[in-house]
Amino acid sequence: MAISDKPTNRRAASSYNPDIGELFVRRFNVVSIYVVVLLLLAAAIIWSGIKTAEGVQQYHQDYKTLQDMKKQERKLQVEHQRLLIEQQTFSATPQIASRAVSELGMFSPTLKDKLIIQPGASTALVPVVDEPDVDDATDSSDVYESDADTSPSSGSEEAGQ
Repeated sequence: MAISDKPTNRRAASSYNPDIGELFVRRFNVVSIYVVVLLLLAAAIIWSGIKTAEGVQQYHQDYKTLQDMKKQERKLQVEHQRLLIEQQTFSATPQIASRAVSELGMFSPTLKDKLIIQPGASTALVPVVDEPDVDDATDSSDVYESDADTSPSSGSEEAGQ
């Protein structure tokens, strides 16, 4: 009888000791947990793909904006250089005038120093200055005479000087 008792006890022992996987399936419904984990992983993969695509899109937009700003910077640098040259041109005029007066002794002509030449006139009017007298030095009126030696060709040469 001892031989026959052994198999009976093994079957009875295995029925009382269920498998751990069966316990999880019965108690927690493991199949639904696996489905939830797989769905969460799939959602995470899709979300990371979308975020990666958005990041690449943002990178391209920022790069295009950077290139546009570099073009604008080059245009502004050219404009700045042009304005600097223009500023130097305008600031050089007073410097030239002050050097002409101080170093070369140049001056702006007065009305007495100017000769007016009219086109089509055969003779030019030249101011005649009488011998300087004390009384005439205060007189501001000048007498103009017709000069026979002055011709339009010689007047145009004087106008060029």
